[in-house]
Amino acid sequence: MKASLRRLSMDLAMVLALVSGGCGGGDSQALRASLDTAQTGARETAAVSGSKTAQNFQPSAALAAPGNMKWNPGHYVVFQADEGDHAVDSGLKEVEHLPFVKGIVVRAYWQQIEKDKDVYSFWRIERFLNKAAARQKRFFLLLSLRSFRSDRVAPAYLHTPYYDGGVFHIQTHKDSQGEVITLWNEHTRHRVTKLIRTLAARYNSHPYFEGLILTETAFGRPVEPVTAEQKTAYYVNFIRLDTAARAAFANTVVIQFVNFPKEFTPAIVSNLQAQGLGYGSPDVFMADDDHEKYVYPFNDQVRGQIPIGMQVESDSYYSPYGGGPFDPPDVWDLYEFSRDRLYSNYVFWERDLRPPLVAWKKVLKMFNSPEFPATPTGGLEAACPSRYTRCVGQDEAARASGTAR
Repeated sequence: MKASLRRLSMDLAMVLALVSGGCGGGDSQALRASLDTAQTGARETAAVSGSKTAQNFQPSAALAAPGNMKWNPGHYVVFQADEGDHAVDSGLKEVEHLPFVKGIVVRAYWQQIEKDKDVYSFWRIERFLNKAAARQKRFFLLLSLRSFRSDRVAPAYLHTPYYDGGVFHIQTHKDSQGEVITLWNEHTRHRVTKLIRTLAARYNSHPYFEGLILTETAFGRPVEPVTAEQKTAYYVNFIRLDTAARAAFANTVVIQFVNFPKEFTPAIVSNLQAQGLGYGSPDVFMADDDHEKYVYPFNDQVRGQIPIGMQVESDSYYSPYGGGPFDPPDVWDLYEFSRDRLYSNYVFWERDLRPPLVAWKKVLKMFNSPEFPATPTGGLEAACPSRYTRCVGQDEAARASGTAR
């Protein structure tokens, strides 16, 4: 127990040093020594057995060189974890004529992919990845390790004391309960790291698998008390998990959604910069004081260095600030704010068709307007981030893999 506490104290000290010291070379080297190194991640990823690329696609030769990254910035359509063929087919049909809508984002909970320990089901990912690829659209997987509803996140085998129950429950602002994985537990971290490495072994070289998004950093309001030691360990392991994800997906964009808590997010973002992970946020709120003070300054900090991917979730359509009353902002304002204030390379638009707003129809009207920028990225920043050696765009990756149409 004492050894465990000493190790945790050393890891936290490293995190705090990173916050105070920025993301210079010395801090980056120290962080890699303390947390999962890129070399270790690459070796363990290569050791994952039985991996194959998705159906009908060969690994892209253009992505074989170290430092080459898939890079197809633009607008993407977001689908939720319970949406099926009809929604995805309809959404793809709506945007197939829009070249700046580069693809789709599909959310999946951990338990939807790992059905039992080391028993993986990729059918949902591959079904929608192949649907997107057939239309020359890209695919992001949004891997959810938290939920605003119960019994959705973790595989059943994690619900034991060995994993501290696998999840802890949180109170949501809608007066219901959600759940978050017990990432402070080393066994839980090991299992989710293996999940990410298994996904990377299968999809890193797929030319149409654009990226992996990891859900937000916010801790939430635990229903049962969580110790300060557990919370600190949660964020130490959060940084370790991000580092492992970047090492595993060596040629694929990985974006970490960042919002709160403010005492830990500077270290998380500094690690994103040091490791070359992407940064983003799950909400675009144009008049939210907390986001302006604690979240959006990171957009200024990382601009041009690493990818920026911002999500326009349903709450963003309904109010200009989090938890606010129904006061829908104009979708043009959301777009311009994402472009001009947040410097987005990617904007992820939720396909929200709920009445009375039916926000997605307003987004489609904007996309189809003759006033909408007709650039390949729909007006978003397109330059290759400085932390990447070389960016490989859609046409080059497809030609190299023999999948160009």
